[in-house]
Amino acid sequence: MKLRILHRTEYRYALPVRNNNNELRVTPLDNTRQRTILHLVRVLPAVKMRRYHDLYRNTVSFFEIEEAHKSLVIDVSSVVETTATPVSALPLDARLSDLAKPEVAESFQPYLQSEGPVQITPQIWRTAIDVKADRKEVVAVVQGLMDFVHETCTYVPGVTTVSTTTDEFFAKPQGVCQDFAHLLLALCRALGIPARYVCGYVYDPKRGEVLGSHASHAWCEVWIPGYGWFGLDPTNKRPVNEAYVASAVGRDYRDATPIRGSYWGTGDREMRVTVHVEAK
Repeated sequence: MKLRILHRTEYRYALPVRNNNNELRVTPLDNTRQRTILHLVRVLPAVKMRRYHDLYRNTVSFFEIEEAHKSLVIDVSSVVETTATPVSALPLDARLSDLAKPEVAESFQPYLQSEGPVQITPQIWRTAIDVKADRKEVVAVVQGLMDFVHETCTYVPGVTTVSTTTDEFFAKPQGVCQDFAHLLLALCRALGIPARYVCGYVYDPKRGEVLGSHASHAWCEVWIPGYGWFGLDPTNKRPVNEAYVASAVGRDYRDATPIRGSYWGTGDREMRVTVHVEAK
């Protein structure tokens, strides 16, 4: 599938600001599941952009606007070719005991931790154990955890923030895709399953059927022995397929934030984000 992504972020400042520094993690990843054909970033006021790779191999575009300005527009255009996830190749017999080996914990240590917004509380650990029940296969366990998150949590925009923790969301399970993803990460990590956060986009051909398609989307990838990273979208209760385009990965939202910045100035700020994904 070939997908075109248009992602616009607009800032309006009540008073002029300056020294506006921004990091963008909006460049689609290149991997076995997706290939970037075109990627353009345009910023107004015009700036000189520099790019580098972070610790998780995400492409980071950095710019700074030193002069005073009252608005900032960031337009991102991408064309990405995706392929279907080879679900049939999943090793259904891969066992949780395969993940208990010391080399697994050493290699995937960042994706097994309880830190930041992903908090593995006793209640979350107990829930993960209960959902696992007598299952011993990794694929069956992670699918059961995804189903649990989807069925017990409600998609409600505007009731959580980027700093909401899994402990807070677990106590009142209403939120958005970021919250769903963080909770699934916590449940998987509680059982020793390496799990990482993914930020990107999802194509919704029916315009309203897929939750989270109107903005940047978030889901999880879990490490399956003998297979590699396998994507799961707990918000929509389904494996990641060719409709998904990943732009950044990390331990949690903090590592994969699409746009992060700071500036000197006072007064109110208004932000507007629009995302449009279409099939070419």
